[in-house]
This record gives sequence, structure tokens and C-alpha cells, in this order.
Amino acid sequence: MGSLYGTSSNSKWAAFVRHPNFTAKIKGLYFCGGSVHPGGGIPLCLKSAKIVSELVQQDYKKNKF
Repeated sequence: MGSLYGTSSNSKWAAFVRHPNFTAKIKGLYFCGGSVHPGGGIPLCLKSAKIVSELVQQDYKKNKF
């Protein structure tokens, strides 16, 4: 049930069930790219990287590292 960008994006709900840009299981591990929020395609992958950079900055300021 996957695709080139990870999980299949053929459902009308696919945009709402993408993986988050971080995991609570491993501190300091973040994800960006086509298979996580907000989705596939160059503009959205760049937006994903921006979201992750903001998450890293927020966590750094809160001394979560």
C-alpha cells in the first residue's frame, strides 16, 4: 500500500494522515520529505524542511537536547 513518496496518497484522507515531522520515541529525531507532513513534491518537501528547522529551533530553545 505504498508509493514512490512512502505511504499511498490515493485516499481522500491521505493529506490528513501523513506522518508527523518528529517522533516522541527518539529524542532529537526529525523527519522531512515527501512521505511526511505536508506531502510530496518539491515545494511541499521544502516546506517540510522549514517545519523541521523550526521544530529543532524550538526544542533547542527549550533545552530538549
